[in-house]
Amino acid sequence: MINKNFRNKFFPFITLIGVIYITLRSATWVRYDRRRQHVKTYSRDEIKAKGLDFVEPTTLEEEYEQIVKNHNLGAWEQKRIQRPWKEESDES
Repeated sequence: MINKNFRNKFFPFITLIGVIYITLRSATWVRYDRRRQHVKTYSRDEIKAKGLDFVEPTTLEEEYEQIVKNHNLGAWEQKRIQRPWKEESDES
């Protein structure tokens, strides 16, 4: 026979863990897996065929080249906001 203490404490615990596992698994199935079945993703060709325009993706290098070309990166100033307290000068 199974030990009475083992039966009274272990089986309810295992049952609770099983119920929690099944509940979480079914909830995540509804939330994530089932949604994937209903959501359609379109390729770029399908988007163009439908007549929608989209901006071509740019790389980080292209963005950096545009910034270097359009802005003077050597002429910048570090601006400091005014503090709510009086500052002592560093000339002491």
